[in-house]
Amino acid sequence: MTDTDTNTALEASRCLEYGDDCAGDVEFHSVGASLKAWPRCEFHAEQRWERYENSIERYADSSVAPSWFDPGDAGESWDDD
Repeated sequence: MTDTDTNTALEASRCLEYGDDCAGDVEFHSVGASLKAWPRCEFHAEQRWERYENSIERYADSSVAPSWFDPGDAGESWDDD
């Protein structure tokens, strides 16, 4: 086993959101089109997926900026069309 294999095994052995509510096997999970994956138990992976879907439903492909968006913060606009 190489150092990389050992590090990967250690990283995957603990849920990123580790706590008393962890449930299920810890595996690497990614969200959306991201190429990054993080170790989460089944319970926290499902919660993360639900948060992702909620944000897509609320903000993606919307020409209306959410109430918290301030173009002055970074000089950006919500809708570049």
